Amino acid sequence: MTEREYLRHGFGKFNLWLDFVNSLEHDGLGHTTDHLQDPEWRGSFLRRWKLSAPPRQALPVASLLRLRAMLRAVAEKSSSPEPLKRSEFRALDAAMSVWVRPHLFQRQNGLLLEYAPRQNDWRSIQAKIAESLARTLVESSRERIKICPDPLCRWIFYDKTKGKTRIWCNEKTCGNRNRVRRSRAANK
Repeated sequence: MTEREYLRHGFGKFNLWLDFVNSLEHDGLGHTTDHLQDPEWRGSFLRRWKLSAPPRQALPVASLLRLRAMLRAVAEKSSSPEPLKRSEFRALDAAMSVWVRPHLFQRQNGLLLEYAPRQNDWRSIQAKIAESLARTLVESSRERIKICPDPLCRWIFYDKTKGKTRIWCNEKTCGNRNRVRRSRAANK
C-alpha cells in the first residue's frame, strides 16, 4: 500500500493510535480486513508516523493484536460517559512502560529535551502507540473520541468539529449508506 493509498483509505489523518486501532477495518458491507497482517500497510503505517521497524526482529503479532484490542476497549469506554476503570489505566500504563533515555537537541528556536526508548524494538513502538492514546485522553475532551454508529463499520474517529457534532466516520460512505437504509425502511 503506497502512502497515497494509505491516506485515501482514511488512515494518517489524526493520530497514531487511531490508525493502529482502525487497522482492523470493517467496510460497512460485512467485509473485514486486518491491515496488521499486510506488510505493505505496516510499512506505510511506520513511515507515516516516523517509526522504524526493528531490524532482524520478528513481528510480535500476538502482542500487537492484544495491544490493539486493549486500545480499542479504552477508546470505546472513552467515547461513553462511563469513567475508565483502574484496570484500564493499569493496562495503558503497562503498555507505555519502556526504558527511556533523555536526548538534548539544538533546534532553530533553542534547545529541546526529548525522551527516546533505549532500544529500537517492537516493544518501544507499542509504547509510542499507547502513549499517543494517553496523550489524546489528557490533552483533549473525551467527547471528541467517537465510534461510527454503523454496526457494520465501528471505525473510531476523532471529532474535530467545533460543536462536537460529527456522527459518522465518513459522511459520504457510512452517513449516506445509513440514510438510504432508513429511507428504504420507511418507504416499506
